[in-house]
Amino acid sequence: MDHAKEVTAVSLQQAVNQRFDVPPKQAIEHFKAKKIVRKREFKKLSAEARSAAFTVGGIYKNDVLQGFKDELRLSLERGRTQAATIKRFNDILAGAAHRQLGEFHLETVFRTNMGTAYGVGRRHGLEQTKEDLPFWTYHAVGDDRTRPKHEALTGVTLPADNDFWTTHFPPWDFNCRCSVTAAAELPDNYDPRNPSGDLDEHGEPLVQLSYDEYGVPAKAEYGTGLYDLQVGDFRGIPPYATLKTAIEAGAERARMKREK
Repeated sequence: MDHAKEVTAVSLQQAVNQRFDVPPKQAIEHFKAKKIVRKREFKKLSAEARSAAFTVGGIYKNDVLQGFKDELRLSLERGRTQAATIKRFNDILAGAAHRQLGEFHLETVFRTNMGTAYGVGRRHGLEQTKEDLPFWTYHAVGDDRTRPKHEALTGVTLPADNDFWTTHFPPWDFNCRCSVTAAAELPDNYDPRNPSGDLDEHGEPLVQLSYDEYGVPAKAEYGTGLYDLQVGDFRGIPPYATLKTAIEAGAERARMKREK
């Protein structure tokens, strides 16, 4: 990469990063637009429409769902901590005489919804710069809470329009803390089968990825395990341009189910 292109790429990457140091307007707008649906209705929605719907397992009162949604919105707007928000969740449950939910359950509600909202904002920012930074790189946190099939994807670098990002743009699983950054080109000596480049204690590739016919990571040999990288019920952030349609479709689907 010549110096001018390198400076442009760095400047663009800094711009993408800096926009998330302030209250995430796109994330807040996306979260406010989510429609409340009950769990049984949520399960019947298409994968894309699910990203536009808000529900919490174990909650059966609509006013409690609305209260949870309002608290999450305020957390986005004010940068409130997870602990403070979970305390408000418990206050709402107690005030509504609703059965209490476990701490891990409430933590999952917070992390999943906040992660989804920030993921929407993040993807929107990356979409705006993809002509100059056309490759996206996947990053797992890499601590002892990181699941193997998330860790196995660390370093995966694919064009922004690869189908992988339709299903795996973080968060693509409950409590997923992964992230994506943009780049102008593939890293030097990039190995798609072992994208992180890490080696085990025997000097062998730490990960062996295999891809499907569309160039999407399909399976990972990681450590002594073989992992299917296909997603289940919870899918990643879809392309931003489709979210309005997804919100409307999700709301309409939920309305029709309620009226049956």
